[in-house]
Amino acid sequence: MPDDAGFRPAALQAGARVRSVTQNLKRRHLVLAGGLIVAVLLAVWASHWLSVGRYQVSTDNAYVRADISLISAKIEGYVRAVPAAENQSVHAGDILVEIDATDYEARAAAARASLAQAEGQLAAEQAGRALAAADVRRYRPLAERGLLSPARMQQIEIQSRQAGAGLSAAEAGVRAAQASLEQAELDLARTTIRAPIDGVVGDRQVQIGQLVRSGAPLMSVVPLQAVYIVANFKETQIARFHADQPVTIEPDIAHGLTLRGHVESLAPASGSQFSIIPTDTATGNFTKIVQRVPVRIRIDPNQEGVELLRPGLSAAVTVDTRE
Repeated sequence: MPDDAGFRPAALQAGARVRSVTQNLKRRHLVLAGGLIVAVLLAVWASHWLSVGRYQVSTDNAYVRADISLISAKIEGYVRAVPAAENQSVHAGDILVEIDATDYEARAAAARASLAQAEGQLAAEQAGRALAAADVRRYRPLAERGLLSPARMQQIEIQSRQAGAGLSAAEAGVRAAQASLEQAELDLARTTIRAPIDGVVGDRQVQIGQLVRSGAPLMSVVPLQAVYIVANFKETQIARFHADQPVTIEPDIAHGLTLRGHVESLAPASGSQFSIIPTDTATGNFTKIVQRVPVRIRIDPNQEGVELLRPGLSAAVTVDTRE
């Protein structure tokens, strides 16, 4: 046998022990490194939570809103034209609907004629009043000197007072005719319905030839440049809320889109109080439910992506309550 026959198994065993120790050391180093990384991450997370995270209040119960203008008719008549198309952008003052104005033009003309007649009557009464006053001034000296009977002088004074009453009635008639003309011209102007704000036409219900009545809804104008967010936070979340706190907005319409905003105001009551049938908790079977309070959030201007927002869309918001 070779001289090193007994040495080889011993060398192999020693090598195995060395490899085992090396592997154990590597595992320990990996465990220590992993533990150190976890500890650092936990420390970073704890530091972030203590300084920032615990002040962030979030909810996904948030929706885009806008003060939509509901357009309705103020007079009755047949629709002659509808220049505004569905989803069309309009500016304040643009014509939306035109109602046939023939009847209202005739009423305005009649009102102008009535006013002219009333003014003519007023002029006649003014002339009569001036003549009666002149008679009084002319005959009074004669009556004082006894050249005119008291009965005749009394008759002249009564006629003067009657002329004054007729003048007052004529003046009232002129004012009434002017009011009628103003109402007729106002109704005539209302045959043209214009956009009250800048926005986009939606929910157009009116058609040419349709008979519309006063108060009938015709369409809506949505101000897309003036949208805001209404977030419904739980009552346990709003203790530190106040106006002008910064808000992060993540609309659902586009993944990765983040917008900035600020708290504008808090509702004066929970949402259930404004429902048609408010919740009545004075019942035998009572289950406590956490209520939600609407919070209005204004969106900061001049941000890329704001043009994507439409009233009714969902969003997630986070309010930073740090002072």
